Amino acid sequence: MAGRRPGSRRRTLVLAVIAAVVVAFLAGGGVTWWVLGEEDDDVRDHVEVSGGELVADDSDDAYCDDDDIYSYNDCDTDPDETYEFSYRITNKGDGPANYSVVVNAFDEEGDFVGQTYVGTTHLAAGETDSDEGEFNEYSDFEGKSELSDIASVKVAHAERIALAN
Repeated sequence: MAGRRPGSRRRTLVLAVIAAVVVAFLAGGGVTWWVLGEEDDDVRDHVEVSGGELVADDSDDAYCDDDDIYSYNDCDTDPDETYEFSYRITNKGDGPANYSVVVNAFDEEGDFVGQTYVGTTHLAAGETDSDEGEFNEYSDFEGKSELSDIASVKVAHAERIALAN
């Protein structure tokens, strides 16, 4: 064959084989990810939040002594307010894990008011941890929102960190 370089057919064949291997590897990786990848299990399903109410506490009354020798007023005239809610975290995984959860607060219209964080550590598989969470005067609120604007709470994000032991 005049005009053809020796080995060009072989080079084309080698390039075709390499391209086929790369395509097969990428396709195989995608199938493997699809089969072994993340389950449809949303970690937020491991967490329940319920209840929620604005609580005012005049806890300083028992310690209020404005008749002492100090010049400052040690009586807090404003009640301590918190918005308290209950939460339950159930480890639905196969082994022990830590959980970090973001809880959002909303007003009557469903607008975002603020967020807080709850969690638990070293929760064994199948076990449940229940506790109280709260928003307080030191929580960050959106715009001019305040504690009294909170009408409901909802789990916004949950993260499960599996432990080796």
